[in-house]
Amino acid sequence: MKTSRKGPARRPRKDKSDRKKKRPFAQYMRRKLAFTFFIVTLALFALSIVLLTISRDSNEDYTKIIFAQQDYDSRTIAYRRGDILDRNGTVLATTMREYNLILDPYIMSSGKGKYLDTSIDALVECFGYDRNELVQLITEKAESRYVIYARELSDEDRERFLEIQNRIATENSKKTDKTEREKRVAGVWFETKYKRIYPYDDLACWVLGFSRDDSSIGSYGIEQYYNDELVGVNGREYGFLNDDTNLERILRQAQDGNTIVTTIDATLQRIIQRKIAEAQVGTEEEPGLQAVNIGVVVMDPSNGEVLAMAGDAPFDCNNPADVNALLGVHTNKYNSSPNVEHIPYTQEMIDGLTEENRVTELTNLWRNFAISYTYEPGSTTKSLTVAAALDENSIKITDGFDCDGIEQVGGWPIQCNNGRAHGHLTLTGTLMQSCNDALIEISRRMGRHNLSKYQLIFGFGSLTGIDLPGEERGLIYEEEKMDVATLATNAFGQNMNVTMIQQISAYCSLINGGTYYRPHVVRQIKNSEGAVIREVSKEEVRETISAETSRYMQEALLDVVDIGTGSNVQIDGYEVWGKTGTAEKLGRDKTNYVLSFIGGVPASDPQVVLYVVVDTPLGVEKQALSRHASTLWRHIMEEILPYMNLFPTRPLENPPPETEAPTQAPVEGETDENGNPVTTEPQTAPIDTEDDFSDGIFGTQGNRPTGEPEGETDPENQPEEGENPDGENPAGEEDPAGENP
Repeated sequence: MKTSRKGPARRPRKDKSDRKKKRPFAQYMRRKLAFTFFIVTLALFALSIVLLTISRDSNEDYTKIIFAQQDYDSRTIAYRRGDILDRNGTVLATTMREYNLILDPYIMSSGKGKYLDTSIDALVECFGYDRNELVQLITEKAESRYVIYARELSDEDRERFLEIQNRIATENSKKTDKTEREKRVAGVWFETKYKRIYPYDDLACWVLGFSRDDSSIGSYGIEQYYNDELVGVNGREYGFLNDDTNLERILRQAQDGNTIVTTIDATLQRIIQRKIAEAQVGTEEEPGLQAVNIGVVVMDPSNGEVLAMAGDAPFDCNNPADVNALLGVHTNKYNSSPNVEHIPYTQEMIDGLTEENRVTELTNLWRNFAISYTYEPGSTTKSLTVAAALDENSIKITDGFDCDGIEQVGGWPIQCNNGRAHGHLTLTGTLMQSCNDALIEISRRMGRHNLSKYQLIFGFGSLTGIDLPGEERGLIYEEEKMDVATLATNAFGQNMNVTMIQQISAYCSLINGGTYYRPHVVRQIKNSEGAVIREVSKEEVRETISAETSRYMQEALLDVVDIGTGSNVQIDGYEVWGKTGTAEKLGRDKTNYVLSFIGGVPASDPQVVLYVVVDTPLGVEKQALSRHASTLWRHIMEEILPYMNLFPTRPLENPPPETEAPTQAPVEGETDENGNPVTTEPQTAPIDTEDDFSDGIFGTQGNRPTGEPEGETDPENQPEEGENPDGENPAGEEDPAGENP
């Protein structure tokens, strides 16, 4: 501030423009702002009134929409597990749709009584449920959204309820009273489920296996091996509200599982299972066959298809955990150790099982004997040894062999049938008489290299690759660990372990011309619409023997049945070929045996191969008789031949059994060095009508180890001095093959 000498200081004047800028808020603007605030406040108040009104009067409708959206926002649609059919289209396993009845007490209790009474009325009318029980349940679980009230309802049950629901809605919609018009069924719905069904219960149970209730996982058999093909993909149903608050849905359908068409013939399978059951019961002429295990396999030798496969203790695929299926089944079914007791299960024994033992025994029940159990095959292996020796030129068809009833090998004796001397035998005669002595000589000529090689060629010691789970490899010796005793015993099927599927597959190649086909139980895979997406064709794995050797084996095995140890299976008018088998079980105490018979029809053009194994027949006077297996074989074959349209190829006649051995006819085209026809000497012993090793196969002398498991190698058991398992002469020594001990 400035001062003046003439008077007090004066404040400078302000500019007029400054006065205009500081002018107070115009009155009309104040009124405009107040009016706008009033209008906004009024609108908000009105909106609040509207929302309160909607919440009070329409809360139920909006809640229903929200709940509907929740229900359908992510609902799973279950797939259907694929069917399993036999080769002719018979359904062996299928999946049936069923429903769980679901209650939503929260919805049913809402709506001021518009849903509760109506819904309960519909449930009582349709299913006959107790009204008081329903009211009590809904009251107790009023806040619950999901209550399973009933299970396993059918399509008919669901459709009947939906008809009642629609009828009630239609009738109430015509009423004049608003409250009555709005009443309807709500809070009740059906949850789709699928259940695995086996229409024939235990038919082919060992091949089929079984599936869990939700059909997601298969156990054993085809259900397990082809589980990825049988399962499908779940569908989904999505829901959302559109601009008009209406529920819209997006549906992705479930993809059902594929259908499996098997090689199994349901009729053949039924025949086999019935014949096994009849054999177990027995007749007045034939006592019941109470064996620890019985196995039967039928195969087509031209392609490896398994037509039927069965054991002695079936279980219900619909209820596989039923422990009562053990009734009559022998304990320790798959324990082949010496001195193990086998006792048929009684109801008292079943009731006394612990939970752990119950699981173990049921697991054994579900196992497939034909692929999951190994045993010493016995004399059926002699045919394979002879064929291998012929193909390796170790022997000739015209060779002869001398049998004195017992042979010393590796320091211990090996007996022929009851120690009986067969005398001079032709090559065919060795098979007809099932001569151990001759097979030991043949194995010496082959040597361990060739015998071991053909064991592998015929598929022993390795998986066949059959399309079933749980297959065992069996047990054979490695070539370098095969001593002279093992060489001899392996030649006639002892001291080695095989499975049924290995043995029958090898035999199919033996008589079909020499081709080994991979065994299989499935022919086709189809999608849910029925279109074939995969063909399981026959698979040639390898050639085992020559066609010439195969033709000889057909003729030789025909003689085994016509005039040899297989005469028990003769069927009038048919060219039946086959071979008996008798194996003394580990322990070698002349007590327990595995009996078998393998054969088919007709010999000149094999169409079917049937293999029967009877493991440890109990309650019989003599176990070591091949008829325990061959009789069952004949009963089965007699019934399946007409079904398979295999007709007689010989004149029908029933000559009395020959008691003297016929003269062996010379082999066609064979001549000696001078060009003269070759003649063979007649048998010097009568033809045995069956294998009989009741006195044991192995003697009690010698140094044979008794504690080693079947088929395992004893590294300390080496060839004796002067004996060469390779079939060659030690330097400076005489050929042992030419000696007659």
